Amino acid sequence: MTVTIHWRGWQKHRILGWTSQVLFVAGCLALGFCALVYLDAEFYQAYTNWRFDRLPSLGSAATLTPPPALRVLAAEGSPLSRMAIPRLELSLMVSEGIRPHTLARAAGHIPGTAFPDEPGNVGIAGHRDTFFRKLSQIHRDDLITLTTPVGSYRYSVEWTRVVAPDDVAVLGPSQSAVLTLVTCYPFTYVGPAPQRFIVRARRLE
Repeated sequence: MTVTIHWRGWQKHRILGWTSQVLFVAGCLALGFCALVYLDAEFYQAYTNWRFDRLPSLGSAATLTPPPALRVLAAEGSPLSRMAIPRLELSLMVSEGIRPHTLARAAGHIPGTAFPDEPGNVGIAGHRDTFFRKLSQIHRDDLITLTTPVGSYRYSVEWTRVVAPDDVAVLGPSQSAVLTLVTCYPFTYVGPAPQRFIVRARRLE
């Protein structure tokens, strides 16, 4: 009887030991993966910023040709513009598309919405826990600038709103030139957030 109890106790202790080791390794792998994702995003932002600064001036007086439309230049995952919100000290690259890999590295231009050099509603999405974290502090009349290879466009924030995930009306066409930023909400929510935070800004002429 005593031998059986000791054997079961040894087995239980061994199982707990193995379990703790497996959990420790899993935790280390998860932290390592998160670190790789973060470093990849940092490298992508730094590299695309550097490359963006060295792009030729399209449609300049020297070439005497009109710049190509951004829609022609855009490709999934490629840098589209640099977005800056000076009051929030926020500057980040915006890439074309909203696939998971694209949004892990940058904010993403939402397909089907206008491009900055076009009239209409320009939609840009970003993760609330990375690139768009500072949007929780945005105010009315804050200035937002989109710098692209074909020109720079300034916007002034008009309003913010919290909507349901299926409320896509905020991304609908607009007769005037506007910018719509989309991220998940609440900003401090753990796990998939149940709502969306919207920032609407109008383009300044």
